[in-house]
Amino acid sequence: MGAMQLVQNTRRGSGSKTPKDQQLKEITILDRFNNAAVVKIVASGWIDYLEEAKVNGEWKIINVLWELKPKPASAPQTSATPQKP
Repeated sequence: MGAMQLVQNTRRGSGSKTPKDQQLKEITILDRFNNAAVVKIVASGWIDYLEEAKVNGEWKIINVLWELKPKPASAPQTSATPQKP
């Protein structure tokens, strides 16, 4: 996904329809030095790594690297018919 598509999806509210009980927003500042920082965000379906810089007194996202989380494996189907020994 390119930057423009990411911005357009955000403007359309992509992700805002996730039910409250399924939302996850864990934010960890991995490192910060002067006007630079690296931040990890764990959300419901993906993980973001942000490179940020303080420009004119405001933090700005410079780059985002993200990965979708793998979907949980479904439980194996069990047979309703008992197996013979």
